[in-house]
Amino acid sequence: MLLSILLLLQLPIATDVYSYSIQRCGSSSASRSSSYHRASCPPPPISFVNHHTHHTAHHRLVAPLKSTTSPSQQTSPLDSINDRDTHRHDADEEDEHTNAAVLLQTILTGKHKWLGGSVDANGDGSVYGIPSHSRHVICLSPPKTADVDGEVVVDVDDSSSYQVHMLPLPSSVAPRSNSNKYHQFKFLRGIITNSTLFGIPSWSKEGVLVVDIAAWSEWRRDHPGEWIVGDEEAAVKFVSVLPLPNESTDGGVRGDDSLASNHRWMWHGAALNRNATAIYCIPSNAKQVLKVDLVSLATSYLDVPAPKSDNGNELLQCSNKWYGGILGNDNAIYGMPYAAGSVLRIDANDDSVSLLGEFGWNKYNWHGGVKAPSNGAIYAFPAHSETVLRIDTSEGMDDESRLTKLPIHRAPYDVHPITRYKWLGGSLGADGNVYGMPSDASSVLRINVDDEIVTTFGWVERTDIRDGNGHDKIDLENRFFEKNKFQGGVLGRDGFVYAIPSNARGVLRIDTRPIRDDEVASSSGIQFLGKERVSCIGDLPDTKDKWQGGFAVGSGAIYGIPENCNQILKVLPPLASNADDREGDGTDTNTMFDGVLIRTL
Repeated sequence: MLLSILLLLQLPIATDVYSYSIQRCGSSSASRSSSYHRASCPPPPISFVNHHTHHTAHHRLVAPLKSTTSPSQQTSPLDSINDRDTHRHDADEEDEHTNAAVLLQTILTGKHKWLGGSVDANGDGSVYGIPSHSRHVICLSPPKTADVDGEVVVDVDDSSSYQVHMLPLPSSVAPRSNSNKYHQFKFLRGIITNSTLFGIPSWSKEGVLVVDIAAWSEWRRDHPGEWIVGDEEAAVKFVSVLPLPNESTDGGVRGDDSLASNHRWMWHGAALNRNATAIYCIPSNAKQVLKVDLVSLATSYLDVPAPKSDNGNELLQCSNKWYGGILGNDNAIYGMPYAAGSVLRIDANDDSVSLLGEFGWNKYNWHGGVKAPSNGAIYAFPAHSETVLRIDTSEGMDDESRLTKLPIHRAPYDVHPITRYKWLGGSLGADGNVYGMPSDASSVLRINVDDEIVTTFGWVERTDIRDGNGHDKIDLENRFFEKNKFQGGVLGRDGFVYAIPSNARGVLRIDTRPIRDDEVASSSGIQFLGKERVSCIGDLPDTKDKWQGGFAVGSGAIYGIPENCNQILKVLPPLASNADDREGDGTDTNTMFDGVLIRTL
């Protein structure tokens, strides 16, 4: 089975594009309430080789990454350009190597660099990361070639050569003043529409991030291997902000009390309306919905009904109200209630906002959700709640009839005592059902969208126990339960969902293919998937909050955007036809771990 996990761009310098040996944690075995979270890997060498390098008046830096493997070995998956002009003075080339390495070290080292991102699915398939503490937009793009007519085409089938690009933020987006603390946690999550990337403001007081990815992509095509470095004039051609409604065009605050006093964690997630004419940002600490009009390129606030507690306190003052927004079949955007006591419903037909249900405030009930295409229902993942929240998004329904709480049936071996931060984020499976990724829970959540039965399966208590040979194992007698293991998952081409590691030392691999004949119903009539469907693979750094967001690309690879880890995660699932293959290819560079082939590039 051809599955490889690669950790790319490990820094500081003297690191190489590197494939960690992947091992299997026995399958038998959060962002929390108010903040966005929280290496021990041996650094192999890397050579930053600059071919045809030159510094122009625009301070562009050619910064391709080239592996130090021998010609007989496979090249690095992040070789940015081919050798073109190596006839340069040794001293000049050494300086250029240093400049490229220092630049990469600066950008990829640090905490909370990017928080989520988006894939340009209707464009060239590039993945973009949303800058949090980082002052750069990160881009992973497929290689491009020109056909005989000179038209640029994208080689989406080349899984080994996605390229890394960085775009600096101009000072209008990320002020350089040391007194401005809002360069931290600037934006959270992103949406791509009409060849433009929009970043949702979190702490930023500047506004909504706007990146012209079509223009930047064209620039990259015309300047292969080059980055814009230290050029404010060039950066503003691609990056700008849409000011918030309470700010003037020059960034001055007008004094609107609609914002939380500390201006932190304002909006958490967003969604496009059906016609892609507006983005609606979900209030977390903010008290109003932020609307981004994509026709007029202007922002405005939508008022949220203001419920009060029994003692008269305004509940919208609560922090962490809603986490995640999802477009329903009725052209309404639904906000998942985290600390809020009701579902947020934004009718994109008339911009009216309402609250559905009453579950109690400050309960941290649900964290994110997924809409099932088969029935249009949204399923919210239980954080502290003991139920899954189902939201019917059919048109013409009475609002109070939209909500149903589904009980969870745990597998007989699922005796996990944890009741908080259980499942955070999830994914559709190959069988059309919804799967929740374990954060503090040790099992995977499965929501059958046909019969509305919710079950758990699999068992991963911890991902960092090792025996004398360095292999992961699970000690069922040990009652320690690892926390904040995974957040979110991505369906791979092999029918398995891959959970993105937060604190976990491996990638969770979940078989979501249709039920087999030997997976029979229990005496209660509830059918549980086999425990062996879940495994933890990999030997990853022990960094906390390693990656934020995973994205599948046209080649079949899955990329993880680095938050605190100084590397990019790449997971390459096998083809669906080889998902159960137990045979290696016989080469010396491959190692088999319980049927998983690990290839070192």
